This record gives sequence, structure tokens and C-alpha cells, in this order.
Amino acid sequence: MWILYIVLFTLPISFGARRDFFEREDYDAFGERLAIIENRAIFAENDARQFTIIENPFSSNPLACNLDYMSIDPERQANISLGYVYNIVMGSKQDKMESIVAMIGESKQKKFYLIVMIMAYSSGCIIRLKHAIWVPVSFYEYYPPSALATDPRGTFICVVQLDSTLCVDTISNTTTKFSNDQFWDEKQFFYSKSLAITEKRRLLLTAYRIIDEEKKFIPSLYLADLSDPSNPLLLGMKNLSSQYLKQERDVFTRSATLSLFLHENSNMVIVGVPHLDCILIFSMEQSSLSLVKTHVSPEKNVLFGKSVAIMDSNIYAVLVYALATLPWSLSQIQVYSLNETVEMPKPLFIFPNNQQEMELADSQELPHRIVSLVTWYSNGIGLVLDAASVLLIPASPPGYCSASIKKYEDIEIYKPKLCIPGTRQISSSFGPCMICPPGYKNNGSAGELCVKCKTNDTFWCFGAAINEIDMKNMTSYNQANPYPESPHTTEFEDILLQNIFQFSTLNLHCLRISPMFWTSVGICCCILFCIIIKIISCWSKSRKRQQCVQKILSHCDVIGDGKYWLGGLISLLILILITFACKFSISFTYLYPIEQTSLEQRRTVSCDNTLFNAKLTSSLQLLSTLKYEEEKPIFTLLNGQQLILTVQFISTGYTCKDLELQTIRAHGLSIKSETFNCSKSNEVLTIIKLLPQHVLNMQIILKGPHFIGGLRFCFSAASVTNSDAHSKAQAIDTCQLFFMPNQTLTRNPTVNVKMTK
Repeated sequence: MWILYIVLFTLPISFGARRDFFEREDYDAFGERLAIIENRAIFAENDARQFTIIENPFSSNPLACNLDYMSIDPERQANISLGYVYNIVMGSKQDKMESIVAMIGESKQKKFYLIVMIMAYSSGCIIRLKHAIWVPVSFYEYYPPSALATDPRGTFICVVQLDSTLCVDTISNTTTKFSNDQFWDEKQFFYSKSLAITEKRRLLLTAYRIIDEEKKFIPSLYLADLSDPSNPLLLGMKNLSSQYLKQERDVFTRSATLSLFLHENSNMVIVGVPHLDCILIFSMEQSSLSLVKTHVSPEKNVLFGKSVAIMDSNIYAVLVYALATLPWSLSQIQVYSLNETVEMPKPLFIFPNNQQEMELADSQELPHRIVSLVTWYSNGIGLVLDAASVLLIPASPPGYCSASIKKYEDIEIYKPKLCIPGTRQISSSFGPCMICPPGYKNNGSAGELCVKCKTNDTFWCFGAAINEIDMKNMTSYNQANPYPESPHTTEFEDILLQNIFQFSTLNLHCLRISPMFWTSVGICCCILFCIIIKIISCWSKSRKRQQCVQKILSHCDVIGDGKYWLGGLISLLILILITFACKFSISFTYLYPIEQTSLEQRRTVSCDNTLFNAKLTSSLQLLSTLKYEEEKPIFTLLNGQQLILTVQFISTGYTCKDLELQTIRAHGLSIKSETFNCSKSNEVLTIIKLLPQHVLNMQIILKGPHFIGGLRFCFSAASVTNSDAHSKAQAIDTCQLFFMPNQTLTRNPTVNVKMTK
């Protein structure tokens, strides 16, 4: 889901890690409540005191069943009844016809037991519980035993208690108990956290070693060999960090979890240390562990590594407990490549995401929080939420994404769905489809492949491209011009004199409109006329013609009051200047207002390109202050001008059905708007909205998994005129394009638009 905020400010919300103690109601308290294999998923719901079991959860027809806690109570001991489950495990490579489930449970009599259920496969909801083994275990007042594991076949089950380690062999039906100080650590007492067992019965244990002299609680990883129960061997121990916890009470907090996962196919071990926001990856040899990678989160206090897992496809998943992915979750799963060599790699993808959302209940005020993750051997994951619910996300085949949600009781299973346009999925994965590489497109016809774009100056290929987009008419433009400065001469008399006596030879047009040029032509004509008169007088014996011409010129003399014929010639030259002055004055009046005059119009009046009929002043004033009477009409026009907003989402799969538009009021209230036009053409979604006012907060919501390659904003308004006040507000037409090459629009962008009157 994409939300576009216009003229909107947001308050950041941060979710920090809290050092809180586990509560019994927490679904991540002291262990996992979910166990998954290929043909069965089982979830312990302590609130309802029942197990929710999904048979064949990843088939086309899963079957949801329930099993009450009382159904596994020991038959011969009426005073023992299961009341609470702390941890539950299943072997990942068990026989499909018979599965073994192990758990740490607390009876209603406040005693702790290792419970082993042997269940036969059933095609219906008749749960065939063949046998249940109840073995008492010791516990600490505030710390139930949580380090429970089984080998992949489900035949060897161990639980590490506070003082001893208890193992059950379901094949020989024998129980073995070892003292921790003689087996795991001879010198230091420790609190166990998580356990993993290989097919060859090698044990991996995370725990906090306690150094009594210094009162330090150091996170550690142990490797032991129990292939021969009569001769248990500790193969090695590694400190996970030089940093330590200082108080015993800190060991029982959520941040002190030490998660552990063993990927036996690759002999890789991943350990999460959430209070340090880091994970460590080891390679397990026959009798030793070697550190391969240390991954420290750039985010601090987010409990990075609270749950971890390694997949078959050379990737690993990490639960970041206190880092939100709004609006879906207060936690997130980050998935990385094991082949990445940089110190702080970027995740391949994050769950949840816009293609794989988490549904919210109608009455839910805050999003869910993911509290733990489990995995199995088909590259899928199971997630336990803070509410009594589970998400199962199997890997989808190439060309598909696990996005369609089907609900079975309190367990939601994600089903394959075709990749959305602009993306691809080339391998089996439980994650989202990835956007096409730069310069490639996918119109949705093939989920596995992207086709190379055919681009040129007008056809562009955006990030997550569906098709090439014709950008000829989708560029940015505006009406902003450099603010003009007043000419050096602002008095009309000075302007008139400058243009009368200006003699420009830049081009022929400047000569044609120059008064001095035509005056010079007149002077030359007068000189020529005098020469002709003189020649005629020399050749002619009669002086009547000469006297007649002189008399006519004398009548034109306005300088000497008709006394001199030469004054008549000069008066004619003055008449030329007066004529050009009148012409310039009339033309100069048409240069107002300057908004309606072009450069060509100014050039017909003068060769001075800076000439315009205005005196310019600039000053900023508060809109709330009182205006002069002569200023009010123009502000009234500006306030009444109706703005039209056009928003274009470029290269997107969204349609008008995915769109909601609302106006944000005070105190977070919103009003849904229906008065807008929406259209879709050539992968461009266009919204046109007449704004009800000039100051508002507007929100555009696009619901769905699609991407957006670019964003274009346009504002337009018709010109408004007040003829009585001789005022006019110019038409508005401006557009701005926002995009980054080979990238897509962020999920919740905010666009602030400010207009100055």
C-alpha cells in the first residue's frame, strides 16, 4: 500500500527495545510455541489450552484440527494435567506416517515435564495419539528449562536444565541424565538458552556462563558429542562476545535471548545475540566450530537476531524484534545472502512488504509484532505473532510470490500468486517478486523473465518498468521568470530624450525607428536642397524662383518668426523629431501592463530591450495584515482563483479502483473525497482534483502491491479579471516531475507545495 501525503507533516514514531521480563501470556516466553515439518504444523495455544494442528499445510487442501491439552494427560496419574506449554519441537526429517513431538510443559500442579508425543498420521481430524511420555525436569524459580531440541529424525530428544541435561531415546525408550558441571562446564555455572542436535547426535548449546569472581554473564556457544551416551564429550566452547551482562536479572529478559539454528545440509550454524544487535555464523567441522561471519545491525537497540534461520538457497533470515514495518507490523524479518562479503550487507528483502502484507483485525489499534520464526527444509518460514496467531509462508515456484492468504483456525497460510507487472521471480523463494533490473521491463505476461526496454529521447524506462513510457508531454515546466529590475531611467521625460537622441546602428530595424537617423537624413536633404538652389541661381538670370522658394521656407520658420528661410529648413527638422516623439509616446503607452507585452512588441518601440513601462518595487508582507484599498482587489482575485491539481503516477500497475483520496483535518480527522476525476492510460494513473481551498492537507492512498516509477504534479488555474479595479490574476500552469533513475517511489512520500501571492 502506498500513501502520498500532500502538504502534510508527520511525527516520527520510534520503537525502542525494552528490557522487559517475559510474561506467561507472551508467545515467545522461554521458547517456541510452533513446530513445523513438511506434512504437519502444530501450534500450542496456552490461552485455549489446546494444540492447533494443520495436516498437509502446504498442499492445496490443508486440514485444521484441534487437540486439547487434557488429551495427552497421563492415564494412570490423575493428579497430573498439562496447563502450559513453554517450548515445542519436531524433527525436520521425520517419517510422514508417524511424527514425534516434544515439549516442555507445566502441569496445573506447577511442576515441569518433558513430554514426548508419538502421533500417527490421519487423513481426517481424528488425532491418533499413540503414546505420550512424561519425564519430570528440574526448574529454577524464575527460569523454566527452555533449551529443548530433537534430532532431525525425532528419535533423540534433549533438554538442558539448570543443573543437568536430560536426553530421551525414543527408539530404545531410554532416558539418560548428565550433570552439567561434569559435562558442559566444569568451572562455571550457566543459564542455557537454546539447543540444536544433529543426526549424528552432536549438540550445540547457547548459554550464559557465569564467572563468579567477576559477576559476569558471558554469552557462549558449546559443541558436544553424545553419539555414545555412556561417554559424553565436550568438543569445544566459544565466547560469542567480549561484552557481558552485569546482573542476573538481565538474563531473564527478552533482549538476553540467544537464538540458535543448525543447517545440517551445509554444516552452518547461526547464532543471534539480540542485546548486541548482531548475529554470528559458524562452520561446524567434525569436532570444532570456526567463525565465518559476524553481522552487526546498523540499527541499535532493535533486538536484531532474536530469532534466526538458514535456508537451503544460501540465505539466512533474522528477526528484528523492535524495528517496525508500518503499517503492518512492529517487527520485521530481514533476509540476507550468505555469499555477501561486506561488513554491513543490505537485506535481499524484508517481510512484511507491499507484496506480502500482514492482515490486521478490525478492532486492532496497533499492528502485530512478530515474536519468533521457525523454518523447515523447503525454504519457508513460520512466524508466531504476539497475538495467538501464526503465519506460514512456504516458498513459491519461479514466477510466483507467496502473497494470497488463506486462514485456517488461528493459522494463516500464504499461497502462491503470480508476480505483479514490473517484477520477476527466477527461483523458488518465500519472499516477494523482485523488480526488473535497470533497463528491463515485464508487463506481467511472464513472471520469471524481464525483457529489455527499447528507449530513446522520448520513451523512458522507469524502475520496476511495465512498459516504456512516452514522456514527450510529461516534462517539467513552470511560469517562473527572472524577477525584472526597474530601468535606470524611470521618468518619462528622460526616457523620451534618451530614445529621441539615440542613434543605434545594430541593425536595419534600429535605423528605421531612430529619430536621429531620420533627422540626419533631413539635414542631408536640406544641404542638398541648398546646393541645388545655389546652382539654379547661378545659371538662371531670373531670381523669382529663388525668392519664391525662400519665401515659402520663411513662412515655415518657427524659430525666427518668418524672418529667415534657413529657419524654415531647421523647423522641418524639428518637426521630424516632434513626429517621432509623438509616435514613441503613443507606442510607449501600449507597453503597459508589462505582463501582456512581449519582447517583440518592445522592439517595435525601441532597440533598448530593457525598456518597459513600469516602476518595480518588491516587499514581503504578511497575508494576515491589512491591505491598502488599491491592493485589495488583486488579493481578492488571487484568493478566489480556483486551483486544479493534477497528479500523475507514472509506470505503475495501480488502477483507479486502488485509489482513495481524503482531506486531513485537525486532530487527525480525515474526510473522504469523491469529487475527482481518475483515468489510466499507458501505465500512467492520472488524478484531477479541483481544490476546495488554497491551504489544505490532502492524502492519496493507493492500496495494493504495485510500484511507482515516477510522480508528476501539475497546478493550473484560469485567469481572473476585475475590470472595475483594472486588476487581473494571470493563469497558472506549472508541472514538476519527480523520479530517480532505476529507482521507485518510496512507500509514504510527502510533497509540500507552497505558493506565494
